Amino acid sequence: MVGVLFGVLVVSLIIGVPVGFAIGISCMAFLMTSDISAVILVQKMTDGVSSFTMMALPMFMLSGAIMAYGSSPRLMRLARLILGKVPGGVGAAGCAALGFFGAVSGSGVASTAAVGGIMGPEMVKDGYGKGITASLMAAGGAMASLIPPSLVMVVYGASAGASIGAMFLAGIIPGLLTIGGLIALIMFLAKRRNYPTGYQETTGREKVQIVLDALLPLMMPVIILGGVMSGTFTPTESAVVATVYAFLLAVFVYKELTLKQFVQVAAQSAVSSAVILLIISSASPLGWILAVKNIPQSFTSWLLDISSNPVVITSMITLLLLILGTFMETVSIIILMTPILLPIMVSLGMTPIQFGIVLLMNTAIGSLTPPLSVCLFTGCRIVGIRVEESFPDILYVIGVVFVVLLITIGIPEASTFLPGVLLP
Repeated sequence: MVGVLFGVLVVSLIIGVPVGFAIGISCMAFLMTSDISAVILVQKMTDGVSSFTMMALPMFMLSGAIMAYGSSPRLMRLARLILGKVPGGVGAAGCAALGFFGAVSGSGVASTAAVGGIMGPEMVKDGYGKGITASLMAAGGAMASLIPPSLVMVVYGASAGASIGAMFLAGIIPGLLTIGGLIALIMFLAKRRNYPTGYQETTGREKVQIVLDALLPLMMPVIILGGVMSGTFTPTESAVVATVYAFLLAVFVYKELTLKQFVQVAAQSAVSSAVILLIISSASPLGWILAVKNIPQSFTSWLLDISSNPVVITSMITLLLLILGTFMETVSIIILMTPILLPIMVSLGMTPIQFGIVLLMNTAIGSLTPPLSVCLFTGCRIVGIRVEESFPDILYVIGVVFVVLLITIGIPEASTFLPGVLLP
């Protein structure tokens, strides 16, 4: 019967059935071949989204979409002011801006599209190759997964029963390492390929104005993390605070969001949220079936029969996640693999928080790797090239993120230090 479950799931994914429907169909096929009532499917799907934590998803999605109005140009100008004189200054500024925007949007595609729409044309105009331009913009997806607030951290926290506040803190150091690594990469390539700095002379008054303009967008992660860490509001409530703050900035401060645009943004966010919630809802009965049939325990035993060496097992799981990331969406991987892999990694001494960051970094690499690579497709569309034209530059970017992944695995403190210090 379990073979029916996975067989139908694999076939459905191969023929292109949307993930949410593929999971639901496979669960129904399993129930139809067993003596369990199919009513349990509806009950578990309802339970899967009847959660206070899940309310954060649509609100973070909406706040990130609203912040695109007025925030990204100001963040880009600040990044250029700080990094404009270094080799490859425009690209380095773009990496920093992607990190800034990832900290206020929580969405990889939103970061790539919002900042890339500004950074991409400027880099191409200054003589940067379109391949490296698209690759750097795609990296915004990797950073938005790691830098709080992150949509996928909320999903993982709900799936693993881990503290979302701790996940927010755990992603800060790996996120900063990723930004630093990408800036170092573009500086190195700029020297090798003679890319210009793109530095623009500014007066003291202009510098002050650029900093002041960027302060309000940069306050969002401070407000969110400060409120969560101080206990003023929960991570779920922080999503509402972020949305209200983003709305006030876009409408009353920058005056760039009209009523018509707001309706469009809200509708798009609702559709995107519904897709994610459908996947989560469908995955709830799948998780229940896996638990009833002891699949996680069986998979753990199978891995331990192959090797008891933690390095070998961790390498196998990392390879599995990297492969899955090339053709599955991040939320789908988290929902499907967390209940199976988390017990294994905990048995090897990895905390749920550290495994969460490792899992997110693997899926971030997947967002850069064809055939799925939604962030890379977005970056390539912005500069007007095909995905294959981003090679070999995208491999350099993937290499940077992979090095940070190895650091996160090898040095647990990279993800556990801040939660351990700042949380009781």
